Amino acid sequence: MNKIPQELVKSMMELGLVESEAKIYIALAMMENSEVKQLIEFLGLSKPNTYESLRLLEEKGLVVLTNTRPMTYQATPPDIGLEILFKPLLNANDKAHKLFSTMDKENFIENSAETLWHVFGGKAIEYKIKDMIRGASKSIFIASSSKYLKYLEKLDKKNLKLDIIVFADDQDKEIKLEKIFKGKNGNFQISSKEDIIDGLILSHTINQELPSFKEAISMFEFENLMVLVVDDSELLYIPPVSQGSSTAINTKNKAMIMMMKIGLKDIAHSNIR
Repeated sequence: MNKIPQELVKSMMELGLVESEAKIYIALAMMENSEVKQLIEFLGLSKPNTYESLRLLEEKGLVVLTNTRPMTYQATPPDIGLEILFKPLLNANDKAHKLFSTMDKENFIENSAETLWHVFGGKAIEYKIKDMIRGASKSIFIASSSKYLKYLEKLDKKNLKLDIIVFADDQDKEIKLEKIFKGKNGNFQISSKEDIIDGLILSHTINQELPSFKEAISMFEFENLMVLVVDDSELLYIPPVSQGSSTAINTKNKAMIMMMKIGLKDIAHSNIR
């Protein structure tokens, strides 16, 4: 079974096949055609499991019985097979979008108050970042570590006003920043971790708490920090903490958005490099 890439098996399973179906389809695609007996020997599957998987694959249009004695199957070419698997997912995605839109319009669940924020975790954070940047029509404000710059590298909307603050401790990041945003409209600034810490301390006025405040800041993981605001109407905040899985807070509350932007700008500008 080591002749079949496990990543390919996993991809086929993500498209809706169970493991035995994925392995059989891949094997048949590699062999062009095969007797059932050969498949069982090659894959190490049980006879009942192999026959049931072949039946289901045939129903899906992914394999064809080409001979009955001995029973021989041929795989539908992968470019067609993948389209067969993907099209129902795409249709279901479109249908779900329309239904969710209808639910919003009907507003059949009465809410007592507008939701202040939404929480995103894991892979959903990456999709939310991309979605917000893609939907920006006027401006993008981002204050983050350099690891989030990749989401802006292919930004091709020339009319957007950009306000970028990057937390980095080396000049290479400044060179990269200039390269990414060359010719684009906006303000771009590099601030080191020390700059941000100093800015936070300067903005902290309760002197008796200063030692504990410094200690708390020293535990921040600034490489995880990101504040993204698009069109001054939506904010995504990833806190500078280390966790097993990342968490982001998303809001469209105007007061929270403006307070976060103003606070970060004041801190960054208090120690310009």
